[in-house]
Amino acid sequence: MTCPYASSLVLITGTTGHVGFRVLIHALSAGYSVRAAVRSSEKAKTIRSHPLIKALNPSSRLSFIIVADLCKPNAYDEAARSVDYVIHIASPLMSNQIPPPDDQDAFFIKPAVRGTLNILEAAKKSRTVRRVVITSSITALIPFSEVNGSQRSSSWISPTDRIPFVPGPYANEFEAYAASKVAALQEAEAWMATHNPSFDVVHLHPSFVEGRNDLALHTREVLKGTNAIILSIAIGKQFDHSTMGATVHLEDVARVHVQALDEGVSGNTSYILSQNTEWDEVTEIVSREFPEAVKKGLLPNTGDAPTHPVFIDSSLTEDVFGFRHMGLEEQVRSVVGHYLEMRRSQKKSVTRR
Repeated sequence: MTCPYASSLVLITGTTGHVGFRVLIHALSAGYSVRAAVRSSEKAKTIRSHPLIKALNPSSRLSFIIVADLCKPNAYDEAARSVDYVIHIASPLMSNQIPPPDDQDAFFIKPAVRGTLNILEAAKKSRTVRRVVITSSITALIPFSEVNGSQRSSSWISPTDRIPFVPGPYANEFEAYAASKVAALQEAEAWMATHNPSFDVVHLHPSFVEGRNDLALHTREVLKGTNAIILSIAIGKQFDHSTMGATVHLEDVARVHVQALDEGVSGNTSYILSQNTEWDEVTEIVSREFPEAVKKGLLPNTGDAPTHPVFIDSSLTEDVFGFRHMGLEEQVRSVVGHYLEMRRSQKKSVTRR
């Protein structure tokens, strides 16, 4: 798919995250000019000085604007001024902690909703924005009882599915995160129906995103986020609960975010990014792709994560964007390969000292 508006200015939020940074790389590679909203000048400096960004030599095509608090009224008004498109990725993420019940709404729900509404309101005020692409989640479309495996999926999940928002308290941060995505999607669609702006919105719904995290500086950072599922199996963790069998390669997610700016893609529409996954296949793939690392004990490869299936229809996405989702083998190769690279890099660093 071509990018006929590749000379346009795109506001991207969340570029200091796993998905956002890769989307930034794809947007710059496609020829877009990008204004990245970050929380501090230090974060802007980190992005600007990254080897992958420097290799692209974006010069004036990459600029930054500080948005310290995405919940603050009018937070994105200046950021959206004179931009043609917006890709809104910034949202609270899981940190492998259980927030106290009193903090769940403040940490997950309010920022997800308020940040999304602030983006939409800023886009309307700008009078130049033609499309807003919002990163949602597959968890916005599936009842949480099916996400966590306490109830089996009874039907295929399609991009037109909608589920009711369930208020907390929540049993864990994953449930709170999922609820925040439901709430943000509902509020965004209600806002669009009420205000009927001149721009349209594309909602993207990835499942577990798997792929090398180029912002990671240490193996402990590689083990964070959704990549931790694959890596935990490779290094020997036994999961005591089943995990939803739905993943998507980071490259597929990043590519579609940028392709969704093409106004030939239907707006005011949801698109699912996912393919079916059996987690017990991870050890087979690791043995086949990284035999030396397994033999040397760098990858014990003795972990196990039981899978509970969900039936997700991503055919609309593949038809519209003209690709087939990369499978688990490519995902494992990316995640585990990066982990081993980081180990080698750290070992050389210690040796030089």
